[in-house]
Amino acid sequence: MQKRQKAKEIARLFEDKICDTNLISDIFDYLQFDCKIRAFIDPNKLDESIKVFYELQSMDSLTQVIDLIIKGKELACMEEKAFLKNVKDYIADHLNDALTVEQIASAFHVSYYYLCHLFKKLTNKTINQFRTEKLLEKATRMLLETDSKISDIAVICGFDNFSYFSEVFIKYVGISPSEFRKKYADCILHSFYEFEDILLATKMESARFLDLCECIEGSGISYVHVHDPGEEFGRFLHEAAIVEFEGVLYASWYNCKEKELVGYTPIVGRRSYDGGKTWTAPEIIAEDRSSKILYCPPVYGICDGKLYMLLNQMVSADHMHSFDLYVLNKETDQFEFLWSRPIPFKLNTNVVHLPNGKLMLPGRIAELDGFPNTPAVMISDSGKIDAEWRVVKVAPNGDLPDGSFLVHPETTLLCCDNVLYLFNRNDRRKVPLVYVSRDFGESWSEAMSHDIPYVNSKIYSGMLSDGRFYLIANTENSDRSKLVLYVSEKGRLKFTDQKILIDCGYSADDMKQCHYPAAVESGGKLYIIATADYAGEELRGRGAVLFTLDLSEI
Repeated sequence: MQKRQKAKEIARLFEDKICDTNLISDIFDYLQFDCKIRAFIDPNKLDESIKVFYELQSMDSLTQVIDLIIKGKELACMEEKAFLKNVKDYIADHLNDALTVEQIASAFHVSYYYLCHLFKKLTNKTINQFRTEKLLEKATRMLLETDSKISDIAVICGFDNFSYFSEVFIKYVGISPSEFRKKYADCILHSFYEFEDILLATKMESARFLDLCECIEGSGISYVHVHDPGEEFGRFLHEAAIVEFEGVLYASWYNCKEKELVGYTPIVGRRSYDGGKTWTAPEIIAEDRSSKILYCPPVYGICDGKLYMLLNQMVSADHMHSFDLYVLNKETDQFEFLWSRPIPFKLNTNVVHLPNGKLMLPGRIAELDGFPNTPAVMISDSGKIDAEWRVVKVAPNGDLPDGSFLVHPETTLLCCDNVLYLFNRNDRRKVPLVYVSRDFGESWSEAMSHDIPYVNSKIYSGMLSDGRFYLIANTENSDRSKLVLYVSEKGRLKFTDQKILIDCGYSADDMKQCHYPAAVESGGKLYIIATADYAGEELRGRGAVLFTLDLSEI
């Protein structure tokens, strides 16, 4: 939810007490404003805001006070999470040292009781539970990835004896170590899995798509900055799309002044007439100056010689209100609004043309004006973009077999031999997911885990004109610093090559993250646009970067 909107909603709860002399005290109590939060708020700024409220006694001035406190709470929360990560890392580094909780608290110079309270609050686990799970994480890996004797694994993983190890293992996993090894011998385990991820992976069927050679080095790649943060429309740019139409590259995204989906959020586009080397001035395609409606994200489709843009209206961050369609008017050279329909489906990728003549849009759905956490597709039975679309849920809801649920389950689609593969982002767990349909999207398999090591970010895929498939994703870690392209054999969904598009740890221009890719092939080249986070002195915020790959190099 937008921070400003949240502050307004809280202010409305106290609207009938606007003249009450105790109102600010009530606000402090409601927001649990304590000394820790106070440390993250400029006291002079807060006092001045409260003074203005007492003078004006308006809802806007009260919202300003609440907004300041909310920001302080968020900063305090960020510090707590950073502290928690350090504690977790320390425990993981000293698993076999049998440290007491008192010793851990002493190492961080904090109260034993405070550490226990904070850890339980943020993880819903005790420190000893977390440590046991880390030990079992190591044990489950050794059971599936080595031939070591189970009794040796017990000792290596810090258990005093085999019987105790077996007792704890059964308590947490549900079956004995020997049964686990036998039952899940073919389970795919990624290096970044934690204990809960391993347990989820064992509850699913596995699919394998990788048959990789060595990673291809960065030859044949060039990139340009399509839009820099702060250039126009604010410092936040996100969820870009790209398409080629009649020799022109079209790119679009949504912008915000400072932060994601807060305030004025237009859809902005640019064009390139020289293969991505230079770009026209930005143009606004859709906007609401009142900021009551946010726009996100754009995708493209080409049908019957026309270029279409599809996008979402939202009432707040990721709360879908409608599904809108625009078309490029070739005479005016502008995108024109065609229609808006109350379908709470969030778009993820460009329109996919299926072998049966129908069209498909991968994405996710919710209740109207709700948060979409259920993977779904939209189908145009007529094969026309400006016709009717219907929604088919890929899963009944966003629940997973271990009781967790999907968050931001963005999807991307590949079609191989008339079988559809819907790859799915999975934030709550680190297990990459795929759903399969053998009837062109009318029904779908249960979620399966697989061996492509993408984590915590949007995935984009497609098929090249020579019959090879590609998939682009952030891989191997969750900080989105490395963006990788996978390319398959011709006509087979077996990825044999990978190419690192960028590793921000080695970037020369202050990019710290590169994520949310989208791509289009044209003229023997693959054009990939992505969101780029900058942290340098000159650039700070989110912009867009375009990678151009010569396909003959892959």
